[in-house]
Amino acid sequence: MTTATAFGVTLGPCDDMRAEVFVRLPPPAAAQGGEPPRLEGVLTGPECRLATTLPATARLVDLGPPPPGAVARDLVARVVLTEPAFWAPELPNRYRLEGRIRAGDAVVGTFGGWVGLRRLGARGRSFRLDGRRWVPRGTRIDGAAFDVADLRSQATVAVMVDPDDGICSRADVEGVAIIAALGADGGGPPAVAEVARRIAAWAAHPAVMLALLPAGMSATDAEAVAAAARAGKGTLQVGWTVDASVPPPAIPPGMDWLAVDVGRDASPHPAWREAPPPLPLVACGAAAGGRAACDALQASLAAWGLAGGGDRVPWEWAGYVVW
Repeated sequence: MTTATAFGVTLGPCDDMRAEVFVRLPPPAAAQGGEPPRLEGVLTGPECRLATTLPATARLVDLGPPPPGAVARDLVARVVLTEPAFWAPELPNRYRLEGRIRAGDAVVGTFGGWVGLRRLGARGRSFRLDGRRWVPRGTRIDGAAFDVADLRSQATVAVMVDPDDGICSRADVEGVAIIAALGADGGGPPAVAEVARRIAAWAAHPAVMLALLPAGMSATDAEAVAAAARAGKGTLQVGWTVDASVPPPAIPPGMDWLAVDVGRDASPHPAWREAPPPLPLVACGAAAGGRAACDALQASLAAWGLAGGGDRVPWEWAGYVVW
């Protein structure tokens, strides 16, 4: 019997009363006696450090092998939760997944771990979390400076380069949102397959809400990453860095948001005021000072938005990050 660790969880159709959850993992190398492998197990919870809720247990239902002649695929099971508890920084609810791979009467593998169900997406130029507008305000930190109490007290998002599994797991429990920025490998952007692998690993953590491709990654590579990561990223939003000192570029297909580098003076090219791309734009400024610096960046960009005339900002930024 083997222990499978590379499983994925996808949140399907859901609302406050019901959620469909899909569990997916690669099939074992060989099935016992030629029997097709199937998934079974339970999802139990929720558990939350900040609240007490009576746990419930729901069983996985295997969706069966692909039809004859179809392309082989991963093993997939579905579980339906009633009155689901979703993950958000304010209430970091998690469920415990305990599963088995069975072939005939024999158990040929096991898998499991903690799962957070996060309702995150975008509508127009805004992020939406649990049906409400979510405006991340983040500051860049390293692992040694990961101060949960400080981040929570300021409602600040941690912007981290290649956060490791330990940091991400702690953030899952504590309710700290992370923007995970991919670092360069060997002085250049990592290979597309490696980026997709890292994104899939981060997607297993509900705290990692946004992923940012390396600065300088070409539009062609960004499009390839988006395609390669699509199946494994769930509701994790993948972004691309662009320079605000020039007019908006063509956006690679598959990008969920843009990190708009506004520099130190927070004065983007006028074209960004009149015709910004139609997806969430997170302003990124060169400054220090945590949440206060994010608020100062927001004020500067509000003034910039009015500089072209008119009595209101023509559109709103989706978030503010200082690094």
